[in-house]
Amino acid sequence: MFHGETNKRAEVGKIGEDIAEKFLVEQGYEIVDRNVRQKFGEIDILAEDRFGTAHFVEVKTLSAKSWLEPEDQLTRSKLLKMKKMADWYARQNPKTVSGNYQLDLVAIKFSEEGGRPEIRFYENIA
Repeated sequence: MFHGETNKRAEVGKIGEDIAEKFLVEQGYEIVDRNVRQKFGEIDILAEDRFGTAHFVEVKTLSAKSWLEPEDQLTRSKLLKMKKMADWYARQNPKTVSGNYQLDLVAIKFSEEGGRPEIRFYENIA
């Protein structure tokens, strides 16, 4: 992979996370944290719903050129890392994650025409 491709993918990912955050806020979620990194994983977005449930949200974004769907990028290994990160975060931040939490996915695919991207939201994926 070339350096330019890495930068382009990171840029698409960042734009996707911004779109996902806006989408979640429009759905009534409060954004608590973003891009929490540890050596064993990352949390793209931590949001809280109106019932106080914490949602650890993975964001997968693809450009229109890809023949794959964003959901295809969510592997079993990635799910296990998400769970490990959620458990770690909950232990480190008991006031923030005081009760139940779940793992969610926001899948975003840009359209060829450059219009609004397609956004699919999957709750409680693991």
